Amino acid sequence: MKSEMKVSGMRCSGCELLVTEALEELDGVENAEASHQKGTISIDYDPDKVSMDIIKEVIGKQGFNVAG
Repeated sequence: MKSEMKVSGMRCSGCELLVTEALEELDGVENAEASHQKGTISIDYDPDKVSMDIIKEVIGKQGFNVAG
């Protein structure tokens, strides 16, 4: 499944890398792409292995806020 969400707090490519690496460590996340310029994160994941709540929690632990 593919999902895109608005995320605030990313300011540079280092922020993108931080959140992307954290998400890709999750079992069930196949790919994550963050854009600080757009303020978005696109994620390819298996909802049978990882929930959106867990994904949002990991993003939050990196210091960023998911809109909605």
